[in-house]
Amino acid sequence: MKHKSTLNKSAIALAVTLAYPAFALAQQPIDPAVKMQRVEVTGSSIKRTQAEAAGSVQILTRDDIERTGETTALGILTSAAAITTDLNSASSSAGSFATGASGVSMRGLSKVSTLILVNGRRIAPYGLSDGAQENFTNLDAIASDAIERIEVLKDGASAIYGSDAVAGVVNIILRKNYQGAKIRTHYAQSQHFKEQRNGSVAAIVGYGDIEAQGFNTYLSAEAYRRDGYSQGELARHYPFWHRLTPGRSTWDAKSQYSPTGNYFRSSTNIVAAPGCPAGDIDPIDKLCKYDILPLTGLTTDNKRHAIASVTNFKIGKSIDATFEITHAGAESDYIVAPFALQPTTTSSTWYDVYGGKMVGPFFYPKLPVGHPNNPYSTPTEFRTRLMDTGNGFNFNRTESDQQRVMLALTGTVAGYDWRSAAGWMRSSATKATRNPAAKGYTDAIVNATYKFGQQNSYALLDSMFPVRTTEGESDIKFFDATISGTVMQLPAGPVNVAVGTDIRSNGYRMKSSDNVLRGELVGVFGLQVDDRVNQYAVFTEASVPVVKNVELSAALRADKTTGFEAHLSPKLGLRWNATDRLLLRATASGGFRAPNIVESGNGLGRSSVATSINDPRRCPTANILNALVQDAKNATPADKSQANIFRNSECLANLPSFVSSNPDLKPETSRSFTSGFVFEPVKNWTMAMDYYFIERRKEIGSRSVNDILKGEAALPAGQLIRTDNTASDNDFLALVRKYAPNNTVNYGGVGKLGLVYNPYVNSGQTRVMGLDFDTTGRLKAGGYDVRIKLDGTYVLKYQEYSVANDAYGPNQAGTWDFGPRMRAKLSTYAKKGNFDHGVTVNWASGYSNNSISSPTYCVTQKVAAEFLDTCGHVGSNTTVDYSLSYTGIDRVKLSLYVDNVFHQEAPVQWRDGFSPQFRRFGAAASYTF
Repeated sequence: MKHKSTLNKSAIALAVTLAYPAFALAQQPIDPAVKMQRVEVTGSSIKRTQAEAAGSVQILTRDDIERTGETTALGILTSAAAITTDLNSASSSAGSFATGASGVSMRGLSKVSTLILVNGRRIAPYGLSDGAQENFTNLDAIASDAIERIEVLKDGASAIYGSDAVAGVVNIILRKNYQGAKIRTHYAQSQHFKEQRNGSVAAIVGYGDIEAQGFNTYLSAEAYRRDGYSQGELARHYPFWHRLTPGRSTWDAKSQYSPTGNYFRSSTNIVAAPGCPAGDIDPIDKLCKYDILPLTGLTTDNKRHAIASVTNFKIGKSIDATFEITHAGAESDYIVAPFALQPTTTSSTWYDVYGGKMVGPFFYPKLPVGHPNNPYSTPTEFRTRLMDTGNGFNFNRTESDQQRVMLALTGTVAGYDWRSAAGWMRSSATKATRNPAAKGYTDAIVNATYKFGQQNSYALLDSMFPVRTTEGESDIKFFDATISGTVMQLPAGPVNVAVGTDIRSNGYRMKSSDNVLRGELVGVFGLQVDDRVNQYAVFTEASVPVVKNVELSAALRADKTTGFEAHLSPKLGLRWNATDRLLLRATASGGFRAPNIVESGNGLGRSSVATSINDPRRCPTANILNALVQDAKNATPADKSQANIFRNSECLANLPSFVSSNPDLKPETSRSFTSGFVFEPVKNWTMAMDYYFIERRKEIGSRSVNDILKGEAALPAGQLIRTDNTASDNDFLALVRKYAPNNTVNYGGVGKLGLVYNPYVNSGQTRVMGLDFDTTGRLKAGGYDVRIKLDGTYVLKYQEYSVANDAYGPNQAGTWDFGPRMRAKLSTYAKKGNFDHGVTVNWASGYSNNSISSPTYCVTQKVAAEFLDTCGHVGSNTTVDYSLSYTGIDRVKLSLYVDNVFHQEAPVQWRDGFSPQFRRFGAAASYTF
């Protein structure tokens, strides 16, 4: 217990708000005669009173969480302005590595630079690393109903927690004690779009009183389900402007890959095959069409469950123990269509990991002369859909599970506080889907063993489209110990010191199936890594009162990872109560991220594909050629669609790459500075603002594709491979001449992007600076207790280092590369009797559609002059959410949630296209036994 009588009520209230801005809103002014319990605060190993906490820590309490209406850890965290979604299991691409998981980031520095803790300690990273490189914490594995509060440290904290805490720390704290039982259900659905819906049910039961009985134990369990939806289900909501955006003029056009098919003889000669139902014949171009949108999944069907069991008990009179077991499992399924025969004029390249070589260029086969379905005397492309690969044969599914077992002990000895914990954690995930096999597919088509229009045998279909998997598993065994307390008294107060150690053994295995690693499947990229590293750390921290109202804090941590040199991470902090109503604070720290096993381990490396690449040597030409077709008044839907395909293959291109592990990597390092103030102009009202600067150096990764392409002329021979695309280019040019006979624009002999060799290196640098701000207050009005909170962040500058230019690039804040400069949330809660109302205004600033790879996007993309103003800038986005809770029924709490009350549509986005933003209703009910 600790109390400083020199602080008056205003100063204490100010410091509480500094450390716990959300918590402080709900509190009455603190009586200085009341002593306060010393607690552990995120970002420090020293126990301190809330009033003494010097760091900027935002708190989301259980009440805050329930007011959001969110039932997932991802949704709860992104209710804070400084946290953004980095990966969402609902909407991540079916082709991405880390499907079935969700992650967040701070400062735009990605999820690997934001450390996620549960009860102050790590959980095992997701079994599938994102992009086959990024190890991150899967938020979907955390039981949201077991969360007591969330502490967000908006400052680098490697000196306290070690690797990965470059941008900040999120500490998710589970309930510590619970007595009784409670069940809660929740359901949400978008208005006018019932397909966007999710529901959950959660229950918790607990028993025991620590003070009276010496223990408390509880079990929390929850189940969550989200329904996926297809582009066909969303189609009726697409606005007209979406069709006008580059490459999307035929977004909803029916596919030429119909059950009976079409013969593609050239881009200017496509003929419907016999047998097409009359209703499926396009009246303009006479081709047989099929509506594929209902089978084009945009989000996943997701089912998951999570269980948390926490038992707190005493050992003797002086030791408090916590035994924690958590388990979570999830399954995500994408909506996928039956396979189609693939285009034969576009090549594919990929990598044979076992053989250590590029495969391709590979061309899908045409129907040979004499094939039963080829009526022509030349090999012919047959555009048809293999309907017998539907009905569950074709699938895309990810299954995952995660566990943690931990025993934590805390106590006091000789006036010093100590804590220690040991545990084991594991995460595994398997992604499975089907893919064309180069040999099996080719043989079945060329040899006519596949019978079109029939139900072929499972064995044949499986040889053409075998299952491929990616399996991953991570595990951590850990032990940590810390002791802290007062070591001496100075005239201004006590000197508190903490020392500790942190030991971890990290294992990681991730492997693509052998048919991928052997390069047997067309265009598929894989990896294999299986290794274990040990990490050892010692750290110390001190809090020193320099003079009255001025406190200096310092921390130093030494980390040693197997195979790498030790790394030191320092941190300094200064807190000055300048007046009773003004507190000034500042920090300076160094951070780091150790190379993970994928980057530096004993694997064979990874091959992957970069998507949506703008080829600076071919995209401008493709835009000019495409515009000639799109602007032609007599162009058919089929020709417009084909021109978009040609254009998108250059401006939204896929670029295969191979990246090898590098045992000589160095840790990423960072330096960060913060400075700010907290001001209390009147009682119960505070405002705070902090400037932050973070520079991350020696970033581990392959060079950005945009940077490689920008400096293509200076690359070593063989690093970037372009392939001959003459046949496809000639088809595009022939299509253009159909509507512009005098066209002379062509690709000038520049080949198509084929493959880039892009090893892991320490070459990247990023720096970001900005302002965090918040205002909190409370008042009484009309019998209501009213609480107000403004939470926001403004990015002044975000820059990435260009290897090609040997300098930092332009500021990306406020451009398409980064997104909005400013995000803010204004929340007002009004409570009277049994009713609790909440209104939150969410605001994100607008931004430019220009980017590093396309600095004059709208002009380059040949957007019509009348749309240039709309195209050039994405407008700001403002939505209003409302919540209402009622507690007038004994043991019952009823809640209503309305997100986007005014049904504000998302701003027009010419580059990204339409993104749905519906009014959404939710309801929750809980009963306490």
